[in-house]
Amino acid sequence: MPQSKFPKRKIWVDGEKYILRTITVDDASDRWAGWMADPEASFMLNAAPVKMTKRDLVTYIKSFDERSRFLIGIFEKATERHLGFLRVDVKHETGQFLVSMLIGEAGDRNVGVTNAITIPFRDYFFETMGLKVMLATALAHNRPIIHYLYSTGWTLDRTMERYVKSNLDDRMFDLCFFSQTREAWRAWKAAKLAGRETAAPPKAN
Repeated sequence: MPQSKFPKRKIWVDGEKYILRTITVDDASDRWAGWMADPEASFMLNAAPVKMTKRDLVTYIKSFDERSRFLIGIFEKATERHLGFLRVDVKHETGQFLVSMLIGEAGDRNVGVTNAITIPFRDYFFETMGLKVMLATALAHNRPIIHYLYSTGWTLDRTMERYVKSNLDDRMFDLCFFSQTREAWRAWKAAKLAGRETAAPPKAN
């Protein structure tokens, strides 16, 4: 079934501290445009540091069709401050969705934002949208995100050695491929809400 046959969907997820919602062109800002110039973010994502403009962001936002490609903002509920975003690419015919995320500024990282949005975000895509398998990739040196993936129930499917060339120099990086099924999500969530500890992560293949 062509992706265009699916109706547009405006996403709005109300969490305890954060709102997840579809990004609009009104959210484009000079502050957001500066996020990808951050050396730490560039290294973790293997993206060349670049200073985007507000106009660049408007063009980027318009490229999401809200049917199979979604750009979702992470906003602090109390202040409406924009903290980051999630990109979600959906294959409706297989029930798979590929997720990537960026928390924009260093001061907003490693303070619990990602953990706080885990349950409401995954509930939306697994339960509300009825999708079956969540996918993600991470560079092997991006230890914070890999720790997060393991601790929230993802499975490491494979690691491709020297798979991605650095955008900064001649280094080649290992790339890890992760997945989580809807059933695995439900089991992890049930254990989390019951206060049981997450199992130790398996060794990489």
